[in-house]
Amino acid sequence: MVRGSRGGTSISSLDGANMRRFLPYTALMLYLSGTFAIAQERYGAWLLEYPRSSVVTLSFKRSVALHNEVATSELGFICDQGNPSRLVAILVPFDGTFENWRDVVPVLIRRRSDDPFDLLQRWRNGSEYIFLDNKDEVHELASFLKAEETYSEKSAHFYFPKEADAGLQNANHIVIDVSGFSDGFSTFQKACASAR
Repeated sequence: MVRGSRGGTSISSLDGANMRRFLPYTALMLYLSGTFAIAQERYGAWLLEYPRSSVVTLSFKRSVALHNEVATSELGFICDQGNPSRLVAILVPFDGTFENWRDVVPVLIRRRSDDPFDLLQRWRNGSEYIFLDNKDEVHELASFLKAEETYSEKSAHFYFPKEADAGLQNANHIVIDVSGFSDGFSTFQKACASAR
């Protein structure tokens, strides 16, 4: 789910020292999961993977031409089967579009790009990605994406500041295709709850 040397996640129940060790390891495992995953299942636009024995990921990836290069953004969900209470959502923006160093990053989520926001969440900064590690808020996001799948556009629009002092007029805008999300997330939850 995470490309290059970017990405990772945090688990709120880990203490600071363990969290610092967990982040790079998880980022590496998720990066390698695209190539070396034990198993993969496709659910519409979403990919369910088992990058190592106790980790399950469900991710959506979008690539676009940006500044004469191909750039990729991703939204993913990660769980540890050894501790199902560890559930994280991670959003990796297009390369070079995020330089916000605040600890908390507001994320507005809309059904359509011209709608007022439907969901406002406070994600945490992972430097070149943002993540949500509150289990209730991750489930709230998943419920929103499931509901979006019932609409004809089948997409959700994520907005968050590119820089610390930027507002929505200068925000990252990432469109997530929710086709297949409900089935994928259901399987993801079952996989998270069962030991491999």
